[in-house]
Amino acid sequence: METPRIGVVGMGGFAQTHRRYVAQVEEAALGRQVAQVAIPADQELYAADLEALRARQVQVFASLREMLAGLHGQLDIVCIPTGIPLHRPMTVMALEAGCHVLVEKPAAGSIQDFDAMEAARRRAGRFCAVGYQHLYRADVRLLKEWICAGRLGKIQWVRACGGWPRDPAYYARNSWAGRLAVGDAWALDSPHNNALAHAVNALCYLGSDQPGAALVPRRLQAELYRANPIESADTAVFRATSAEGVGIFFAVSHASDERFDPVFEVSGELGRAELDYHGGFKVWWADGSHEEHLHQGEPRVLEDLAEVVTGRRDALACPLALTRSQTLCVCGTFESSAIHELPAALRRVDPKNQGVTVEGLGELVRRACRARALFSELGVAWAQPGEQIDLDAYPYFPGFRR
Repeated sequence: METPRIGVVGMGGFAQTHRRYVAQVEEAALGRQVAQVAIPADQELYAADLEALRARQVQVFASLREMLAGLHGQLDIVCIPTGIPLHRPMTVMALEAGCHVLVEKPAAGSIQDFDAMEAARRRAGRFCAVGYQHLYRADVRLLKEWICAGRLGKIQWVRACGGWPRDPAYYARNSWAGRLAVGDAWALDSPHNNALAHAVNALCYLGSDQPGAALVPRRLQAELYRANPIESADTAVFRATSAEGVGIFFAVSHASDERFDPVFEVSGELGRAELDYHGGFKVWWADGSHEEHLHQGEPRVLEDLAEVVTGRRDALACPLALTRSQTLCVCGTFESSAIHELPAALRRVDPKNQGVTVEGLGELVRRACRARALFSELGVAWAQPGEQIDLDAYPYFPGFRR
């Protein structure tokens, strides 16, 4: 195949990261940008950037619809680093136009949106990759190989936790931040379906001992909370069991009084591995020995898709189908639990950025993760347990089974 022709949707936000991905691909001679979508407001805000793109013979369009129509048959890959509510319609549009797609994480705001995207991909016979950056790292792929080869033995459970405080500017940056839905489109914007969605996806991926597969959550119980004045949750804790008999646990908060990155822990009968958020992993073996593998190189997200499209690689590192379990977990949490207010008496406001944190919440998140216990199981007075949710053959959110 000739050098793939690439179009990018959007100028600001995470589109800046995708534009860096494009630069990496062009440097490696794996593709070239030929089109850019910039809505009218961005055409003024990013006038200098757009002028530089036009100087490189990149055509600028005001909408995805115009780009797909104007370059029909002349575009190979479309990058979609847009808001969650736009992932389904834009991905389906690009696939129907015959393009391969890189869509930013999380893949979708609901399981039916995800399934519609995968159905469109199958009909189109095109590739669709998702921007879960951890799955593009060499150390993650190596650990996955070890798991699939049985070096850790039968996987028993996977877990992680994180504290990423966010201030009001984070929730004011767009129209869907902190929202459950925008119009008729689900967003379920929350720590586990946005900023740390890739943590949930990585746990599902590493919890399966099958190559190119993720574990499938079957039963899930969650607790959702918020301290910020938003519609959705800013704090979540959930525990699930998979169809394969593996336990999964995750706790996270945007109102934590500490900032700490997740460490992905995978426990098997023969050993326990800890994958660092920023790279590298350690393994402690049952015989008491341990070893460490350092992380080298940056994830090359768009390059991976370009190499598959051009036949240089056989399979995507993170195809759309591999990310369904993350969406399933998220839907399950919102089915399991109402969103409860965190105690006002414990809230603190940072005078510098007006960010809201909850006293002791960082340590509570860590303690829950260590015990693989929900907040309500730790004797926390204000905690309220969610219901057990059956996710087997789960087709639609919300199921209203509470």
